[in-house]
Formats: sequence, structure tokens, C-alpha cells
Amino acid sequence: MQLLTPTIAAQVDFLGSTLGVIAAVVASFVAITLIASYYRFQHIVKLAESSEPEELDASVGDVLRLQLARYIAGCSRRSTSFSLSLIRIKDAELHMNSAVVVALRQAVRHEDITCVYDGETAALLTETEMEDSNAILTRVMRMVAEQCGELDLNSLRIGFSSYPGHGLGSKDLINAALEGLELTSAEMPIAMPEIEDAEEVEEELDAEEAEDAGNDLSSGDALLEADDEEEETTSMSWKERRENAMLDPLTQVLKPSAVSGFMQRTMTELRRNQKKIALFCLGVNNMETITRIHDADAANDVLVEVSRILRDNLRFNDVIGRHEKHAFLVLAQGSVSEAEHIGRRLITLVQKAEIESGRKKIKTSLTLGVATYPEHGRNLHQLYTAAQKVLDYNRTNDIRAYAVYDRKIHDKMPPKPMKSIKALQD
Repeated sequence: MQLLTPTIAAQVDFLGSTLGVIAAVVASFVAITLIASYYRFQHIVKLAESSEPEELDASVGDVLRLQLARYIAGCSRRSTSFSLSLIRIKDAELHMNSAVVVALRQAVRHEDITCVYDGETAALLTETEMEDSNAILTRVMRMVAEQCGELDLNSLRIGFSSYPGHGLGSKDLINAALEGLELTSAEMPIAMPEIEDAEEVEEELDAEEAEDAGNDLSSGDALLEADDEEEETTSMSWKERRENAMLDPLTQVLKPSAVSGFMQRTMTELRRNQKKIALFCLGVNNMETITRIHDADAANDVLVEVSRILRDNLRFNDVIGRHEKHAFLVLAQGSVSEAEHIGRRLITLVQKAEIESGRKKIKTSLTLGVATYPEHGRNLHQLYTAAQKVLDYNRTNDIRAYAVYDRKIHDKMPPKPMKSIKALQD
């Protein structure tokens, strides 16, 4: 018996090492499979942006759900919103290389996703707030129509949904966008289904249960009336809180107190992706003269119209904010040459505008200074200080034009740091 003991011990040790080797092999296999699956997923997603679904051995619905899965994951991680738009063109034959889809892909940002939902419907994924979607879609489709002469804008119908308002999953977002399509008409070509709040639904159910329990008509009406008033008060207070926190009520762009935070976040994201960045300081000219000759309301009307021109003609991912009393700040992705093109275009648009104020038509212009990353600064504070020097120099010398920061010229001006931006320098 004693002679058998070493043999049994040796067998136990051998069994333990064998199981350890098997466990290591299995763990390695699982890790390799997960890594391979991830890269395979990324590869398929990349192919789906330019390939027909049939080439990937998938349906159009599968491709859209795949893109949605990626968008949901990214926006959930960044705590941002996005919209899913289904763009239907009657009697069209859409595919990834059709003229309309190609024009649509060119009209949106590089990181936005365009694919085909069915033969008459294109799908567009854009990272944007729900409130901006309607204006963005109108501008994008106008650009598409300019490239596709045969496209009749009156034949377009667009239904869109917003993440996370309409749901957290692909199925909910697609169904909501389809519901939006059903709501469209010639009078309302772009539609979004109403977002139901869970508390409001519970209130409605409670009201129905109360009526079913045998409440008389008058008490039921009073209950529903009270619910409607409470719903309206809650809805209005939510909108007011949101606007008061972020948007300037006159110009509908970011308040000076909110603009620095949004610009810092956008600049951090662009720098992480190794993109070039431009910061514009735009001063609206003749405002004191307009106030003196006309009145303060006329000056406000000018600011409102200039703000509208900026919002309508800049990309929706550019950050626009109110600055000083008669100026704006814009942070945009772009090189020095691209910034020059944007600046000159904005100056031309404002110069051509005839701004209505009552029965009067008023003209104004812009003075514009720009600084770019990485040429003129490494952070938002440095870019702002440089662009502001350009604007101050131009104003001092009555130069009503566009100019790029030049140290030899513009450093003669004293710096005028913005406290909220200075606090965010990195």
C-alpha cells in the first residue's frame, strides 16, 4: 500500500496540471474570439457605409440595426443625443450609389451615417439634439436638391426619432421614425411622433381607472382638467428651465455663461480625433448707430437675423454662442484655409441681408477675427484670446473684414480674457 502512494500522488499532480493547461487554452481561445469578433464587427460597420446590403449577405434592416447599435453605444458612452431620420422619396429607386444617396452622404458630416432602408427610403443617423433635427434636415435636403436637379422637394417625406427620447433600442427608434413618416403630409413633410412621458401615461391611466370606477361625469371632467393643467405647467417649466440654462432668449444661441463649457467639450473631442479647429469672434457692426437712429428693438431685430444666418449656414455640430453685447463666438472644425472660406461666406451673407424691423429695412456687416488650433493656440483660452485680439484690432482701426491672427500685428492689442473660458484652459 505504501508503494502505491507516490504513484497516486503523481497522477493527481498530472491531472491538476492538465486541467490548468486546458483552462489556459480555453481562456486564450475566448479572448482571441472576442477580439476577432470586435474587429470583425468594426470591419462590417465600415463596409456597410459604402456597400450594398446584398454584398454583405444581409438585409437592409440588418445594416440599419448594425449602424444603430454602434451609434447607441457611442452616444450612451458620451451621454449625447442623436436622431434617426427615414427619408422617403416617392417612386424612387434608392441604393448606396444612387445620386440621391451620394448627395445625401456629401451634405452631412463625415461621421454621420447614411444607408438605405428600402427602395424608396434612405436612413440618416446624425448626432444632434432633438430640437435641432427639423432645421438640420431642411437644410440638408435643400443641399441634396441642389445637387440632384431631378429631385422634387415636394415629393419628400421625412419621419425622425430621437435617442434617448423615443427609446434606448434599435427597434423602438425605427418604429418611432416609421410612425413619424405616417404623420407627414404636404403641409408637414417632416414629422416626429410625440414623446410620451412615463409619469403622464400613469396619470392618464389613473384618470381612466377613476372614471371606470363609477365617478360621475362632472368629477371625471374636473380630474382630467386638473391633469391637463398640471401637464401643461410641467411641460412649460421644463422647457423654460432648459432654455434659461443654456440658450440666450433673444438670439437662440448659447448664453455666454454656457458657451465655454460646450466649446471646451467640443474642442476636447476634436483634439482627441486629431482634427484642426477654428475659433471665430464675430462682431456685428453699426449697432450703436442703429440704436440711435432707430431704437433698441431695431438693434435686437438685427441681432436676431444675424443669429439666424449663422445658425442656418453653419454646420449643426459647430458651436455658436452669444458674446459681449453685439458679438458672437463660433467654434468649428476646419483648417486655416477652410476657416477663411467660412468667414468670408458669413460676411457676404450678412452684407447681402436686408433685415426687416417693423416697416424699416436695415443693413449691417460683420467684423471677424479667427484663430486656429494648433497654429495659434493649444487650448480654448489661447484661441479665444488670439481671436479676440483680431476683433479688437479691426474695430480700433475700422477694418470691417475677415482676418486671421498674426502675432506681429495683433499682439499689439491688450488681451481681454473671458473669465469662463480662462477657467477651462488645459
